[in-house]
Amino acid sequence: MLLWDQAIEILRESIFAYAQACNGNLGAGILAVTFLARLALLPLGIRMARAAADQQRAMARLQPALDALRKAHKSDAKRLADETSRLFAREGVSPFSLGGCLGSLAQIPVFVALYSSVRQAAAVGGRFLWIPNLAKPDWPMAIVATIFTLLATATGAVAPSQNRSLMLAISAAVTIAALAKMAAGVGLYWALSSLFGAAQGWIVQRGLRTSAA
Repeated sequence: MLLWDQAIEILRESIFAYAQACNGNLGAGILAVTFLARLALLPLGIRMARAAADQQRAMARLQPALDALRKAHKSDAKRLADETSRLFAREGVSPFSLGGCLGSLAQIPVFVALYSSVRQAAAVGGRFLWIPNLAKPDWPMAIVATIFTLLATATGAVAPSQNRSLMLAISAAVTIAALAKMAAGVGLYWALSSLFGAAQGWIVQRGLRTSAA
């Protein structure tokens, strides 16, 4: 736990250092550290998103064959499992993307540490833009962060189109409910992170359209 606490401490002190460089503006410090951290993780995030998109396209291509196997061997579970494994091996497709999972898991500690450091720094408070106190919830900030979250969800969604409306609704509800009770400083972090998520999704989708053309 000592190493974990030190990582959070370094990030928190970095926020204060950038705030001092911006005339003591804590909001600017939060945005600066969040920007740099998300920028450093962006290449890995794009790689993982592309891997997830490729996995989804491969599974969609095999879906008719998988459905046929389920229909042909619905009463023989062992035969179905064997034939399914042969299909994946023959097509060179893995039902699970181990590399993608490991890459996503590798990012989680960074996001958690960054969130923890922002939450602790935001407790100091202070004015930023229209926000009177970064230590307290701010509805306009929550709405801005929700809009950016919806944008990130829309550009990064890999679910079938008929499920996107549900994904957007759930994303909006969770974000607005959470940020309505959190410090506005956390809302700044959330909004900028979501903006990076939207940029990442746009880059991946553009690459997919280019490769399909």
